[in-house]
Amino acid sequence: MINIIVHLHTILQKETPGGLVNRMELQLPGGSTTVLTVLEELDIELSPEALLVAINGRVVDESHILEEGDRLDLMPAISGGQDAQQLSAHLSDQGQLCQ
Repeated sequence: MINIIVHLHTILQKETPGGLVNRMELQLPGGSTTVLTVLEELDIELSPEALLVAINGRVVDESHILEEGDRLDLMPAISGGQDAQQLSAHLSDQGQLCQ
């Protein structure tokens, strides 16, 4: 098993009785768990092409295999790239964006 942290941005945040959830920790099978597996687990219905996906500050695709301790950022790219630019700026401001 691996543990990862998922950050959900904008419309991907989950509504709960306690309010919106934008950060969660997941425990997943190790070895071959991909970003696509997480999208399915979280019931995110956007196509992978409609998302900006970053692992530990690096943009990856949905086939990326997750490892212990990874930080997964998911943001819909729905505003002509504006959301993707906002995520890049956010990660950069936090010193997490790797070029």
